[in-house]
Amino acid sequence: GQCWLQVYYKNSTQMKDVRADSDDIRMKTSASSAHTKNKSSSAMQIANSMVSTSGPWTNKPVGETKNVMDFTQIHHKVALISRQVEGGLYMIKRVASTVHRLAALEQQHVVSSRKILDQENNKLKEKIHDEMGRCVMAWQDTERFLRTQMDKRSALATKMEQKISIPMMQFFTDAELKRKAIMKDEKKYGVEMQRAKVGVSKNLRNCQKLIRSCILAKAEEDEKKKGGGKGKKGKLGGMLKWAKNMMRGNLSDLQNQASTAAKNYSHSIVYANERQQQYFEKELPLICKQFEMLERSRINALHKYLNILNSLSKEHHDPVLKFIESHSETVEGMDPDQDITDFTQNTIRNYGPVPPAEPYTYQLNCTLNDIKAGRFEGNPNSYFYATLDHCMYMQKDKSELDVPIILVNLIDAIKKLGGHTIEGIFRLSAKKDDLRKLREQFDRGEYEVKESSPHVPAGILKQWLRELAEPLIPTERYEEAIKIAKSPEPREPAVKTFIGRLPDINQRVLEHVAKMAGEIAHLSNVNKMTFSNLAIVFAPGMLRNLSEDPAEMLENSKYETLFTKHLLQVASGGGKSA
Repeated sequence: GQCWLQVYYKNSTQMKDVRADSDDIRMKTSASSAHTKNKSSSAMQIANSMVSTSGPWTNKPVGETKNVMDFTQIHHKVALISRQVEGGLYMIKRVASTVHRLAALEQQHVVSSRKILDQENNKLKEKIHDEMGRCVMAWQDTERFLRTQMDKRSALATKMEQKISIPMMQFFTDAELKRKAIMKDEKKYGVEMQRAKVGVSKNLRNCQKLIRSCILAKAEEDEKKKGGGKGKKGKLGGMLKWAKNMMRGNLSDLQNQASTAAKNYSHSIVYANERQQQYFEKELPLICKQFEMLERSRINALHKYLNILNSLSKEHHDPVLKFIESHSETVEGMDPDQDITDFTQNTIRNYGPVPPAEPYTYQLNCTLNDIKAGRFEGNPNSYFYATLDHCMYMQKDKSELDVPIILVNLIDAIKKLGGHTIEGIFRLSAKKDDLRKLREQFDRGEYEVKESSPHVPAGILKQWLRELAEPLIPTERYEEAIKIAKSPEPREPAVKTFIGRLPDINQRVLEHVAKMAGEIAHLSNVNKMTFSNLAIVFAPGMLRNLSEDPAEMLENSKYETLFTKHLLQVASGGGKSA
């Protein structure tokens, strides 16, 4: 970055002029080291050595100190910094355009004034001459004064164009190229960060799927060892069918796959944390420092050209010297150090200081050694990532409900906490920590919801539906559902028939969800959640497209939402499906 900037500013004539006039960009290694002695990041030290805070405003009295801040202190708001730099450069462009238009207008005024003088002088010569010598002399002196003024104003307009407008536009062009180059680097770093994050999430999901497959495969082998026949198979039938569909292979093969996946997951966490550290400690501060250098150059350039404008005005407009002196005080009051410090303080006041980076953590219930030893059961009694049949199997000796107890308790909690009358229920998210705590509570077998916000049980209900091993609408019925949604014929009879052919447990769960949706949609004038809005929320938990074609997934998403809307309306009795 340092080398690139040196070449860039060396090759740019306008940037070089600004550097020479304002002393904005100077390599001062010793000064930079003193300025950055408390900085922990080597990238920040390099960036600070690239730009000195010296300039035309640093000639302060000896002993006077100033608390100077910089953009690296708010690198978590790099978008705000970028917007400020872009706005500042746009100001340069507008100032240059203003000077250009005023200069052109001045030239037009000079041409028009000369034309008037010539016309009136010719008319005066065509008529009777004034013989009063003093009058003639007075007018001739006045005419010469006016023509002289026109010449001066024409020269002023030319100088304004050559010394201010054209250089400022060139400065804007060079600086805008630099700004876009910085933005390109920032975007590249951001994409790399996102890839690291996606890698962690993808490896985590892969590990979870493999471990669940290992658990079920081991359970099947245990059943066989105990001599279980067809009579025993019913308890695990749903789970084993799902496991075989999800992952092929015996326990040993699945165990090896899970071990490899856990290694990859651990490596992805290490890489993501290293990438995150590099991004926040090196790359982002360097980006901010480059923006700061560009902003300082912009302020110095504006200072330089406004001073040139004042100088030209003083040469040609003596009557407005008083105004120019007042304006000069305003211009001389410009200070990039103070401007950047004020901007940084305002940003910290509005958005807070740089937050600490949250590291990625290992989230599997079992370690790599556990997988190798065949110990997979972090929590085999969890309602999440299970089939509906397995959910009922887990509670057969604990509850007489004909649906999973987690479903009933969550729906009751949403209603008791006033969720039906809260705007955006199911659409607005709860805090991640609250969702995690309630989920862990259910995994411990504690099913009573003690939350104070209805958004927490609503969020867990969405998670439970979306994470079912088999979606509420079985995957083999997916194409039929999409066909109904696409049909131009009345859909209510088709949807009723569709519901009647669902497994019993799926019908009962759908009835509970649809009844709650109908009650919420009935109060949509208060909570803003119509059947259409609720369908957007629940569609991912109702239907699951197994296709990997992005175009097909995008095309079918609208039909998934439409079918879910009709499904909720018909199942709840809350409206007819057209």
